[in-house]
Amino acid sequence: MAGSGHRSATGLDDRTLGRIDLVLFDADYPDAKAALEDAWRVAVLASDARMRADHERARAAAVRAANERRDPVAARVRTSTALHRALLGVAFLLGTVAVALIATPRSNPIALQDALLPAGLLAVTSVALLWWLEPRRANGSLWGSRAPAVIHLIFGILWLLAAAGVLIFRWGEVDSYQALPETSGLTMLACAGAAAIILWVHALRADRSGRQTGIARLTGDLLDQQDAPEVFDALDRWWSMAGSEAMRRDAARMRTVRTEVLARLRLATLITERDERAGSWAPVPARWSERRR
Repeated sequence: MAGSGHRSATGLDDRTLGRIDLVLFDADYPDAKAALEDAWRVAVLASDARMRADHERARAAAVRAANERRDPVAARVRTSTALHRALLGVAFLLGTVAVALIATPRSNPIALQDALLPAGLLAVTSVALLWWLEPRRANGSLWGSRAPAVIHLIFGILWLLAAAGVLIFRWGEVDSYQALPETSGLTMLACAGAAAIILWVHALRADRSGRQTGIARLTGDLLDQQDAPEVFDALDRWWSMAGSEAMRRDAARMRTVRTEVLARLRLATLITERDERAGSWAPVPARWSERRR
């Protein structure tokens, strides 16, 4: 989203700006008209951190209901919370520390033979978290397209290179008579790297499906796309309450947030300055409904 990172045009706080950018980043508008039509909805979702979570729960419930009618034992529809996003950050941190422990100079206070086992354990924990989070990453609920499959490939290569580097260049630092912990750590590091690359191959299919962003994400978890109208009807009912309630709660803030949305759409060159001026006069929707395009 080209508007991301720019200063606020209305003086909004950074958290609200971040939520606006997050929604717009994966909106995938086909044209300026679709972007303008969506500005009020984006303002609702960005005005309060709870709104996006409530909308996601409504979407997941509608998809789950449709799937269960098709197949009573259908897989659960995965959604993401702040905890899942925090765990993704933990996985990145553990994976990075695993490499750092054994990629440091020989003069480092932590000897290689003391670092290998912790590094292997950290890498295995990291890749286990990435595997567990993959269904949520794949359906776009974790972080949209901001968490692409290539992150798995990067970690896989780093872990394999770190393991190869130890084996080729630094294995002489290990006591060959007491090498079980070091061998175990090195094996875990290599296995974690291989698992991460396998995960990348699997995750790449999800990225190429186009169901992590835009309208496709709303119904991407459906077993049968013929049930899509049912999901949109359920989201229409959610919007009929959520949109009106947001305006009743703080109409002035909603208008300010929407003004910011329009400004960032223009910065992203999705709409023109003329579109922005015209959009600023658009009235509050008489009937709130889910975006259809």
